[in-house]
Amino acid sequence: MDEPTVTPRPLREALARADAAPTALLGLGIPQCPACELLPTSLQEIRRARPGLTVEIALLSSPADWADREELLWPRSIRVSRASVPVLVLLRRGQVVATRAGGGPASAIDAWLTEALGPPDIPIAPGLSELETARLAQLGGLRTRHLAVRAPR
Repeated sequence: MDEPTVTPRPLREALARADAAPTALLGLGIPQCPACELLPTSLQEIRRARPGLTVEIALLSSPADWADREELLWPRSIRVSRASVPVLVLLRRGQVVATRAGGGPASAIDAWLTEALGPPDIPIAPGLSELETARLAQLGGLRTRHLAVRAPR
């Protein structure tokens, strides 16, 4: 059975849900960032492999979101900027256990998680999953559009 898609929530909501869980993985990103756009798919694979892990994503998309990081993230030593996204945060009972700058395929994220949590219930094969490969194909157009907008004329 397929797991439900990991969907971004507002920062306050995602953080509250992560804080309420015994162990949670929180992804932080921004809209229109290709690496952040792949993150829900990669974290869906993590959720499948680690069913006891709460997985949340928040996109910092408004000035209020960026202001909230001072109150919600900085006191926990969670640093996030437009240049550092995506950022992954592993929490136990609301306390930061580890942070990781950058996304990556689920296999790379899971290798990082294994250091703190031990092996997953369902192993993740190295490389990109079928879901990640399909999502990257969809994102190819987004990356091409970004490069066209940024290209010198």
